[in-house]
Amino acid sequence: MLDEEIVGPVTSRVAEWAAGLVYDDIPSDVIEFTKRSILDGIGCAVRGLELETGALILEYAGGLDAGKPDASVWGTGIELPVRTAGLVNGTTAHAPNIGDSFNAHPVHTNYLMPQAAIAVAEKEQLSGREVIAACVAGTEVCLRAAVATDVSGRGGYFDAGSRGWQATGALGAIGTSVATARLLELNPERMVQALVLGGTQLAGVYRPSGGYMGKSLFAGRSVASGIENGYIARTGFEAGYRLYEDGLCFGSGIVSPNYNLEESAADLGAVWRSREVDFCIHPAKKTFNANIDSLLEILRKEDLEFSEIARIDLLSAYVSAHAHDFFRAPNNSTEAFNNLRYIAAATAMDGEYWFDQLLEEKYTNADILRFASENVKIVRSQELERLTGRSWPGGAEIATKDGQRHRVCLTAHKGEITNPLTKQELEAKFRRMTERLGYHWATRVIDAVDNLETLDDMRDLKAALRPHSASG
Repeated sequence: MLDEEIVGPVTSRVAEWAAGLVYDDIPSDVIEFTKRSILDGIGCAVRGLELETGALILEYAGGLDAGKPDASVWGTGIELPVRTAGLVNGTTAHAPNIGDSFNAHPVHTNYLMPQAAIAVAEKEQLSGREVIAACVAGTEVCLRAAVATDVSGRGGYFDAGSRGWQATGALGAIGTSVATARLLELNPERMVQALVLGGTQLAGVYRPSGGYMGKSLFAGRSVASGIENGYIARTGFEAGYRLYEDGLCFGSGIVSPNYNLEESAADLGAVWRSREVDFCIHPAKKTFNANIDSLLEILRKEDLEFSEIARIDLLSAYVSAHAHDFFRAPNNSTEAFNNLRYIAAATAMDGEYWFDQLLEEKYTNADILRFASENVKIVRSQELERLTGRSWPGGAEIATKDGQRHRVCLTAHKGEITNPLTKQELEAKFRRMTERLGYHWATRVIDAVDNLETLDDMRDLKAALRPHSASG
């Protein structure tokens, strides 16, 4: 038993639970969710390699000369040292911004835990059951840290008066450190050290880099740091104690002045917060997803052509979206991704929204930009504001040139826990994200992840993740 006076009672409970979690303790639905999360995280990382962010981080990693190449870059034939592979897979997973998100606080756990766990399991030749247990342990601890520190409230970047942390960067290394330590079978004493390392090296200040590539690197660094922290903790390194009591939830709070210490360990093993994680289907900010769903529903139901539309009002519950409703033409795909008025105009012109609408030929299209500037507005909706905190609502209203008006408001976007994706829909999303590697490649990966608990080590998954041209 840990000495709670030294370690801290909450830090002790978290470390003992995480170190002791085994596969057979996990409910079957949480296991199935975790496998879906892993598959989606792989799809995000493979798609991210097609973006400039992914290409540049891979170029950087390929120029490093340190360590044995013992973990794979997903969707390539490249192997890198375990920490560097985690850096690349985490950064590329975040780059498309189309993965999962904790419903209560937008931590993106499948840019983090699968990337850390699979890399370490490849290096250590561990089983699929161990990977699943590690992902669950890291996710459950990470999500509770988000709740305890109010990381998307007073700690986040939505409110101008808040501290500005990006949740994935600020708290991601806590989860990946736990996942790595769990895979390395660290005892509770060593798990404490992994936790402290992960929770005292906060990163992820949103505002300077949230609209650029820097946000994606937050995830990559969280993965790389978590892997490193687990291995450092294994050596006997004494990083410190009382992570929650004297760190994240102490005094005015590092992450937020609004915190609840007990939430850090609340109901571990009894309540599975993994069940509260959403998936996204649009490459856009989570706050935009319900707007896009609403707009697409109108366009498809009414069979509207772009030439018929006079005006689009986007109904928003988020102060950050409508407080400064001026239009600035995007200069790159990342700015296009963050520009709701541009997204609406491009979606209206093409009748769909996917990565094609983030290409240069689209975000420089004069007709789309003119329409976005003159005919698309973001409108504050007090009705939708009352729903925030329980879901991520949004709406759209289209006025046509013949005087008709069509309005849709959604309390939850497709993929939220109250409006979930089916297994088949998630697999279809995976195939679409990885289409450059072919239908058979995607089938091979889907099958491997679907049967992950039967794999004795990661060689089968590692082989499945290699493109056909690199196999051998």
